[in-house]
Amino acid sequence: MIYNRKEKQHRYRKFVIEEFINTERNYVHDLKILIVVQSQVKQWLNKQQIEIIFNNLQQLYELNSPFLQDLEGFLPYKRFKLLGPMIKGLAPFFKVYFTYYEGFNKSLTTLKQCINDKEDFRKFLKNMTELKEYNYQDIESYLIKPVQRIPKYNLLLEDLIKHTENTHPDYQNLRDCLQLFKKINDDNNKNLDQFLSSKLFDMEKWFGNKLNQKLVNSKRKYITELLTTILDQNNRVINVTAFILSDLIIIGERYDNQYQYVQSVFLDERSGCLDVQNQQHLQNIYILQGMNGQSITFIEETPNDKIEKMAKLQKIIQECKEKSKYTFQRQASRQGSEIKVQLNKIKVTALGLDERHENLSSYKVYIIEVGIDEVFQKLFLRFSQCIKIQDYIKKKYPTIQLHFLKQSTTLSLLNDQKEIESRMISIPLFVQSVLMSEITRQDSQILKDLGLPENFYDLPSEADKFRTQRNVAQRGPDRFSYVSPTRTLIKTVDYGNDQQSIQSNQCNRRLLSASSMISRNITLVEEKKKKKEKDAIQIIVNHSIPKEKPWEFNIQNNTKVLHVLDQIQKIMELQQIYDFKLYIFDNKSRVKILQNDENICDLFGDSFIFAKKKKELWFKKFLYQDQEYEKTLLYADNARMKLLYYQLVKDIQISTFPFSTQNQYIKLAAIHLYLQNCSLSYDIIQQIIPSAILQLKQREYWNCVVAQEFKDFKASIDNTQSTMVEINEPEDIVKVKSKGIFSSFVQSTQTQFSQIENINIDSTKAMIQFITECLRNDFCIQQLFQVVCKEALSQFGEQNLVLGVSYNGIRLYSSSKDRIWEKIEEPQSFNVFPGSIEIGFKGRKLKFETTQGFQIQSLFDEYQAIKSSNQE
Repeated sequence: MIYNRKEKQHRYRKFVIEEFINTERNYVHDLKILIVVQSQVKQWLNKQQIEIIFNNLQQLYELNSPFLQDLEGFLPYKRFKLLGPMIKGLAPFFKVYFTYYEGFNKSLTTLKQCINDKEDFRKFLKNMTELKEYNYQDIESYLIKPVQRIPKYNLLLEDLIKHTENTHPDYQNLRDCLQLFKKINDDNNKNLDQFLSSKLFDMEKWFGNKLNQKLVNSKRKYITELLTTILDQNNRVINVTAFILSDLIIIGERYDNQYQYVQSVFLDERSGCLDVQNQQHLQNIYILQGMNGQSITFIEETPNDKIEKMAKLQKIIQECKEKSKYTFQRQASRQGSEIKVQLNKIKVTALGLDERHENLSSYKVYIIEVGIDEVFQKLFLRFSQCIKIQDYIKKKYPTIQLHFLKQSTTLSLLNDQKEIESRMISIPLFVQSVLMSEITRQDSQILKDLGLPENFYDLPSEADKFRTQRNVAQRGPDRFSYVSPTRTLIKTVDYGNDQQSIQSNQCNRRLLSASSMISRNITLVEEKKKKKEKDAIQIIVNHSIPKEKPWEFNIQNNTKVLHVLDQIQKIMELQQIYDFKLYIFDNKSRVKILQNDENICDLFGDSFIFAKKKKELWFKKFLYQDQEYEKTLLYADNARMKLLYYQLVKDIQISTFPFSTQNQYIKLAAIHLYLQNCSLSYDIIQQIIPSAILQLKQREYWNCVVAQEFKDFKASIDNTQSTMVEINEPEDIVKVKSKGIFSSFVQSTQTQFSQIENINIDSTKAMIQFITECLRNDFCIQQLFQVVCKEALSQFGEQNLVLGVSYNGIRLYSSSKDRIWEKIEEPQSFNVFPGSIEIGFKGRKLKFETTQGFQIQSLFDEYQAIKSSNQE
């Protein structure tokens, strides 16, 4: 890794040196052309006029010509060859430029006067711009070049030093050269400011036709230029020059003595830098965001380069904004207060990647977070879906300028990964530019295609009414909550008036879910009339309660997972449902937990809508807190108790989580037998004790030990009652009761699915004990994922591991789950990449190969949100 970084630094150093020599060669050639022009104009101008206009041009040429020869003598480039001494030797003589700077203002004034007074001279100068021998440039373009050269030396030397190791024998020489040129530049700056805007004339010729407007403007100022590297819209990494103006940044790629336009962004009051977290292949990236969602993606060689360049660029932009504050405010007032709110409040970033399968093909879904003020929603977008939206916009609004996506073909696996990572950056930028555009406020079809509610821009004003519906006494998130991720790919850097809202969002605020604020397009299919509603699609949701049929729902194309959960909560009369999830099975029969914001129809691909067979989902509790609080919830909600009891029975039956001793299985079998209210039955025993364990003993043995455990358990229940004995409840349960949260389960008359019999006190205690015994098993309260960790082979002796996520953090188990390799309570970092995750802890990082990275991150985020809420 270090070797690759040094090689990359070496290649860039070579590029900078070649740029230094090439630009010097072009500059000396331009001076030579100017000297030729000086001799040609003698027939129209007198000696005094020539001396004023061309100043000490001959002196500059006599200095830079041998300087070029020395530089060319440096070639061919060798890694440890010294460039500094030859620059250092001539650097003091560059003070002669002060004379040229000092007389430049008078030079332009005299030139203008001669052009007005002398017609033949004027014709000659006009012809210059039409002749190839003058590179089609006018005389002003040539006269400004010496003014621009000293600042260029500073930029080139700074870049060269940055990419020269401090142990390199030329390092200190180059630093000395930079100090000499900086001193010359500082002395000249007193005369330089008024001429820098002349750079706009050069840029007008290079880029004017691409921008469809005049660059030369009395209100526009040239600030500086930076040598840097960008990731263009074709995913090419190219070395460029960033020309920074007071309201505009233009990216140009150098060809010979000209610059070819690459891209540009206009600046407004919200412009600034966005920090992009490192991915596997694309690293040290940051984004400059301009007006209307336009952006430039910069990529630097090292983290330090990124920090330095980003800070420098941000400082320049901030100064531009301060100087142009009135202009930006005037633009905002013209746009209107509503649009101004959107500019400040709309935030879009990438969260992760999910791989899905349809029939025999697979495809990737990019998870994008969209927020407006404090209302957020996750979008699950395919790249082809984004292209379809883009094509719709281009066709209907051909003149609109957005951050458009470009489709590219990749061949190798490495390029595929880079393509995916590039799309992880470009898709949120595309979505943001779409949401900030005027057309989207007028065309609700675009919002619909993105998966956003049609009233997206009105959500902040409607948020207050939903906040009043929150259960303020609840511990943990509620159904209106949006769980803010612990890691996002793109982060806002400190800038502008938006900083207050940025800091607020970083503080575990209880953000609202946009999905909870829109109408539910779902109805229950009633038993008596299983008639399909018009334009409806039917789904089945399975549960664990025996002898009760699954729920059947009519849904629409935009019905979300959250809407199904809300409907289940009403049917079951559950007091809380945030810890229950819907899930499906992927193509490898693995559990795939569904996100609340996902559209049901999108989960099964395009063929779902036309399928005759109803699609199935499953309902289950996934999130667990500490045992005492879980018992509190159970005492307060009989429906929850029964759901969880039967869920655990089913999980034990399919060996989802193992117990370490036979006695634990025997105890659970006895309690289960008691709750089934039946005589001793080997069939009941088989529901709890796995067949692999049952085979170790005779059938009569299991009947005997379970019967004895059953007798002891029943006696313990009987001993706690005479006529009616209160259950000793924990203190926190009493507190919950005092708040009015505790209520006996009321039979529902809505449907047969909620007709659960009232549970008597014996059953309550038995169920609580059964659930408590299960919750003592760490595997019960964790969601487990199969992962591969190649680094673990040397450390743990195997690379196939089981990763568990729970309220207590992350656990790493052996593949057989009989050993725990690592406990990670508070990860120092948690990064999700396409096909893998990386977790940092105890000063080291482990990389795990998995296609379930986003699920792992989401579950971890949910637990972090619960912990944060508990600490409030």
